[in-house]
Formats: sequence, structure tokens, C-alpha cells
Amino acid sequence: MVGNALTMPYAESGAVDVYYETHGLADGENLVFAHGAGGNATSWWQQVPAFADTHRIAVFDHRGFARSICPAEQQSAAHFEADLVAVMDAAEMDQAVVVCQSMGGWTGVRAAVNRTDRVRAVLLANTPGAVQNETTIANMAQMAERLAAAGGLVNRAYSPEFAERNPAGALLYRQISAFNTQARPNIRDASVYVTPEAVKATGLPFLVLSSDLDPLFPPAVLESVAADIDAPVKRIDGAGHSTYFEKPDAFNAVLRDFLDGL
Repeated sequence: MVGNALTMPYAESGAVDVYYETHGLADGENLVFAHGAGGNATSWWQQVPAFADTHRIAVFDHRGFARSICPAEQQSAAHFEADLVAVMDAAEMDQAVVVCQSMGGWTGVRAAVNRTDRVRAVLLANTPGAVQNETTIANMAQMAERLAAAGGLVNRAYSPEFAERNPAGALLYRQISAFNTQARPNIRDASVYVTPEAVKATGLPFLVLSSDLDPLFPPAVLESVAADIDAPVKRIDGAGHSTYFEKPDAFNAVLRDFLDGL
């Protein structure tokens, strides 16, 4: 089973059916991608083909997003690690590297802390994950105001420069995001956060990736998280909040180096 192999089942996570897909090598190393609040499993269309020849890949819709139907009151990030484990169980993945973008960082960090046995390593792309320090607290407090001023998340999810140089790509991003009609994720409650000390106690490899044009989680915010969890930082310039979508070749190269170093 290589290359274009694809399955599209659901994983049971409590009362929620989580949509997921598997791609790539049946005996490859396991790689799971966790999307952000502007995306869903489809968002990783530029990563799946790049790693399908070397890895077994799972992508999924977070609860409440696209095909993973879930009531709004059950969309707390407190459920994210259980959903990830349910997907991994259904895909027969004992352990995996988790690649996280934005909201997906809450999935990867919480899984690393609460289900350390299932996580091999975590890439935090344009996200502090669920790591709470003074800088992330202040940044999240200002987030709602910044998003409201911009007219919603989709208008901050990629840089104006990307929309100018790749209008078709910007349109595709908005079309993918438009399928999230029932998404109401809750990543703000204090109960969904973890301390830097808890992250370090996992002993797992982390890598933090930032971008210079990211208005939601600027480099300084992510550098503070990386320092607190003793993780290296990689920066890709010329991209906004969705580096994986805006500069896929550069993003994939960072991910490849991270995987090669494990």
C-alpha cells in the first residue's frame, strides 16, 4: 500500500465520530497531522503527497469540523487528545509524530502530556499549543479583538502577500474553511492548558516553527514558548499564520529535517 492509497472511515471517540483518512506506506513510520481552526483534513493536501512515499499518514477533522459532527458544547479542547488517540487506534498506529498547526497544537501538546506513550515527537507550527505562560495568556486575551477587527479568522489565516501572489491558493483556503459550518472550538478555558514544566516532563522532542508575518501567534510569542519548553525554533519568513499552506516547500523541508533527526 503506497502513494495514493486512501481509506476514509470514522473513529469512535465517546459519542463523537471523528472523520479520518490514512495515506502512504502501510509499514512506514507514523505521521499524524492536526489542523487549525481554519482547516480540516483536506488542508494537508500539500503535505500528504510529500511524505506518503516514506510514512504512514493520518489526517482527520477535529470534532465539530467538516465531517466530524459534534454539538458545540462538546467541542472543548479537553477532548482533543482522546480524539487523536481514537484516530490512532482506528488507524492501528501505536505511536506517531504529531504535526500541529494553530488550534491543532492543543491536540499535540495535550496528547504529549496526557498520552505520552502514544506520541513520538511534536512539531508546533504557528502555535503555542496548550502551553500557558505570561506571554501566551496576554496574546490570547487580545486574540478576540484582533480577529473581530479583521472580520473573522479566515481573514487572518494567511498573509495578504500570499493572497496577492497566489489568489487561487487563497480562494482554495477559503473554500476548504467554508466546510466548517458547525465548528465552535473552545481553546480558551483555563482547564485546557498545560504548564511548560508538564511539557518538559514528557521528555519528548518538540520543534516550534514561526513565521514573520503571522498576526495571531507572532514569532516573539512562539519564541517564549520554545524557551519555556526547551525546544528549538525554526522561522520561515514571507509567510503568515498558515505557513504549511503558504510556503509548503519550506514547511515540508523543516518537517523532513525534524523527522530525520529523530
